[in-house]
Amino acid sequence: MNIERLCELKRTREYRRLGTLFTTSRYIYLYDTGTGKVVQLDEEAQKCFKALFDDTIDEYKFRSIVEEIPSINSICKFIQEENLLCCPAITKFVGSDALYTDEMFRCSQLTIELTGKCNLRCKYCIYNDYFDGMRTFNTSNIDFETARKAIDFVFDHRNEEHLAITFYGGEPLLNFQVMRQCIDYCLEKSAPTNLSFSFTTNLTLMTPEIADYIAQVPNMSILLSMDGPEAIHNCARVKRDGTGSFKDAFAGLQVLAAAVNKYKCARIAFNAVLTPPYTKERFDEINDFFEKLDFLPSDTEVRATYPAAGSIPDSYYQELRMKGITFSEETDWNSWAKEKYGNQIDLNEKKNLHYSVLTGGLVLIQNRRLRETPVGIVPSNGCCAPGKRRLYVCTDGTYKVCERIGDSPSIGNVNDGVDVKAVKKYYLEEYEAKSLPDCSQCWAVNLCDICYAQCYDKAGVNIKEKRKLCPGIRKKNIQYLSDYHEMLESNSEVLEEISKIEIV
Repeated sequence: MNIERLCELKRTREYRRLGTLFTTSRYIYLYDTGTGKVVQLDEEAQKCFKALFDDTIDEYKFRSIVEEIPSINSICKFIQEENLLCCPAITKFVGSDALYTDEMFRCSQLTIELTGKCNLRCKYCIYNDYFDGMRTFNTSNIDFETARKAIDFVFDHRNEEHLAITFYGGEPLLNFQVMRQCIDYCLEKSAPTNLSFSFTTNLTLMTPEIADYIAQVPNMSILLSMDGPEAIHNCARVKRDGTGSFKDAFAGLQVLAAAVNKYKCARIAFNAVLTPPYTKERFDEINDFFEKLDFLPSDTEVRATYPAAGSIPDSYYQELRMKGITFSEETDWNSWAKEKYGNQIDLNEKKNLHYSVLTGGLVLIQNRRLRETPVGIVPSNGCCAPGKRRLYVCTDGTYKVCERIGDSPSIGNVNDGVDVKAVKKYYLEEYEAKSLPDCSQCWAVNLCDICYAQCYDKAGVNIKEKRKLCPGIRKKNIQYLSDYHEMLESNSEVLEEISKIEIV
């Protein structure tokens, strides 16, 4: 590396794909795309890299700036020795064709769509009629024979280290009988030591009998859909007649928690969907609600998400305005969590909102890919190997990539198995061909978590929809990098604990 090479990067604007700058309250850093390394910049290095990454500065102005930097030769030498700003042209995603041979195809998770029915009509649900690209609520249930075929296929092609069986809906408890048959059948086929079960429920149909059974299933995890205290929960999580569901859900929570506390086999976690208005007061209310639930098992976690983009109807906002609620002082969840708790994360206290928001990005940066020498082959964003990482069986026996994906090409069925040709065509070859022109020019390519579920329709990958996600991905990763290194500067002990958290 020398001044001429830096000027060439400036002239060709190749610097845009090779890295980015980000800041903390104390320092300015360089993130290098090819190696994943992060470098803290001193004053003279800052002058060099700020000028390099500033789109308003042309090559001639850039040259005059760097030639006046006393240590520019040392900076160039450091860049070369650390293999920075030299990522080769990205020409391919990491290949996974070999995973689909009989010897290599080993599935880690089967998700069974028990039903298309739901007894609630949550206002942000992606299965409502007004949300395009997903199925709507329906009356279909999977029968045990169809589910059994999927289970048999996965057991014949299972990951021997661990296999997860997940149940999905609609509301899975509307077809609890088949869920129970599937669990019993799986336990007959395998010792529970390397087998786990999970499902998500709105809790309103939970009975002592159901809770007693579920709580005794080895390695069972239940994700509970509850958005906070009654007034907030009932804003969006309503029954078909429009009335709130909180009282029924809370009664179900108490029944389930009692059973889980009794048998100590299962684990529970909450998933709160954060709905507008996004204010500090509202986040505080939700946080206080979960922290004060003193009858829960000690290892209960609280997770939270925003609704899918476009899933909240205009009528929701109109109802809030009629109640005198405005949206003038909104904040984002991440800013609230940082302001409230700063860098003092208690990893032993998971029954609050700030735990998941503040640790999620830190874990991703902690576990980022690091290389001493960059290569021109990168992962296919945040996509898994279809049918291998997970396999989703619909109520009609059709296989899809996962439960989060809507209209998209099928990858087989319970009678014929996984359609390897469809996997390779739609999810490997076409995704790579349409994505690489953009990904090869993006500094965040090795941090990107876009997956199939966010950009597919009936025809396959929708590159226009995928491109809409890219600015948000870059912005998010700048924030993650900044948060991580802010923590590193002020509370590095926490990062030692962060390294122990596994990405699910």
